[in-house]
Amino acid sequence: MLKCQFHAHAGPDPEHPLSYTEKELIKEAAHLKYDVLAITCHNKIFHKKSLEQYAKKLGIILFPGIEKEIQGKHVLIINAKKEAEKIETFEQLREYKNSHPNSLIIAPHPFFPGPTLKKSLIENIDIFDAIEHSFAYTTTKNYNSPAIALAHRWRKPLLATADVHFLKHLNLGYTLVDSAKNKTSIIQAIKKNRLKIHHQAISYYEILKSLLIIEFQKYFFLL
Repeated sequence: MLKCQFHAHAGPDPEHPLSYTEKELIKEAAHLKYDVLAITCHNKIFHKKSLEQYAKKLGIILFPGIEKEIQGKHVLIINAKKEAEKIETFEQLREYKNSHPNSLIIAPHPFFPGPTLKKSLIENIDIFDAIEHSFAYTTTKNYNSPAIALAHRWRKPLLATADVHFLKHLNLGYTLVDSAKNKTSIIQAIKKNRLKIHHQAISYYEILKSLLIIEFQKYFFLL
């Protein structure tokens, strides 16, 4: 099975500028024995042929991705094309999905606080190929619970990710996919739910510290 990370941010992210580069993210993923990685910066695709070749040398398939804000809600698009940056409504997302059958549309942290899908996921459930199980939960509070119930109800695959903003978090949540090692096979295997998820609870302290650091970085980037 292929070890996959489908939600990872890197240095040039326009919303959350980070201290590590795309190559450093890829190198750490290789160190942790990942087979598949998607870089999913906010509202912009940062995918270059040189990065894809660098990842390939380290044994990693690199997917172009984006965490797009659509009608004020976050949506992950994997194997994304440049035109995904222009999507503004769920109807446009539906049209994009229909014209790009080899893409993967994921509902990220849909019931967490913030600009997340919540009711919009239920209203547009037909668009989504999978639902995310986010790393950011504790043993006493888990906003993933309604996402898990919804995935079971609608028979949608549940993908564990680490929503990476810090390299040390890269292994907190990941998905093993039963697939041949090529992009088309991986996408199809996920849609057929041939996978197993791995995740672990973390502390309130670690979540709060991470959020504070991200806000600190954003503030100084905007100065």
